[in-house]
Amino acid sequence: MSNQIEDAVISAARAKGFKINSAVCQTIAIDLAGSSLEGDTILIPSKGSLKVADYLRDLHDRAPSGFSRLQQPDKPDDERTVSQMRRRRPPITADDIAKYTGVTRSHLVELAASRSTNR
Repeated sequence: MSNQIEDAVISAARAKGFKINSAVCQTIAIDLAGSSLEGDTILIPSKGSLKVADYLRDLHDRAPSGFSRLQQPDKPDDERTVSQMRRRRPPITADDIAKYTGVTRSHLVELAASRSTNR
């Protein structure tokens, strides 16, 4: 199976607001081994053809636990993760900085300054 088919199915799922886990990706690879993609149609050897949307619907019916809702489909995963992590970081206080000396202290001072300007 080519990565094009898997990418097409994953893209179709994202367009519908879903994220597919690795177990479902393995199922795609097994189901569509030897298949090819022509436009939005999957050509399955000795069985015929199938639209990507129809395959996705069938896959969701067979393995609903392998699909999860995207929280913010308009944002890339890495951007959403970084913004969520920034919100969880506690501020660096003067007491935190006072505990350290040398290079560690200078890094903490830099971090505290950058976090105060990023908010």
